[in-house]
Amino acid sequence: FAVIASGCASCPRLVCRREGCGAEFCYHCKQAWHPNQTCDSARQQRAQSLHTHSGHSPSYTQEQGPADDIKPCPRCGAYIIKMNDGSCNHMTCAVCGCEFCWLCMKEISDLHYLSPSGCTFWGKKPWSRKKKILWQLGTLIGAPVGITLIAGIAVPAMVIGIPVYIGRKIHAHYELKKASRHRRNLAITGGVALSVITAPVIAAVSVGKKHR
Repeated sequence: FAVIASGCASCPRLVCRREGCGAEFCYHCKQAWHPNQTCDSARQQRAQSLHTHSGHSPSYTQEQGPADDIKPCPRCGAYIIKMNDGSCNHMTCAVCGCEFCWLCMKEISDLHYLSPSGCTFWGKKPWSRKKKILWQLGTLIGAPVGITLIAGIAVPAMVIGIPVYIGRKIHAHYELKKASRHRRNLAITGGVALSVITAPVIAAVSVGKKHR
């Protein structure tokens, strides 16, 4: 139910006018109204209450208990509810703008779900320890194999492709100038010969950069 806020500079107390509701909340922190308390002190009290009743602190970790439908933001402690349906685990707090993972309750970057954290973008549970270890081993083994395959394809392709490309470019250039056939062939031969010498060096440098 939408609430239109006005005059909040003098008093941030808002009241929901929906029939049968009447909930009072704070304009600044969007939480239940906290008379005679600042938003920070009320936030700390909520966090302490959650810790007392649920047995875990706002910095929730998967070892401390099963996933809940309601969890506090890891930065500001505001309560956030999420349907436990396996939907997107990348959450954004509407109060402080903190981006965090619903599974591990840690502030995250865009690469969090690509790292070996065990957290998945969708799903209800993070990976098991066994699956994380297998993923890490696969990465360690797969990376060198992948680099070797890329090098095995890229190097021959560049060694052959560069001279062919240079030869065609020179041929097209002399065709436009309508130069003599002897001069054109001489230029093509020189360009291809030079590219044959430099192509392996270019290929080695390119593969080396990919490896790093």
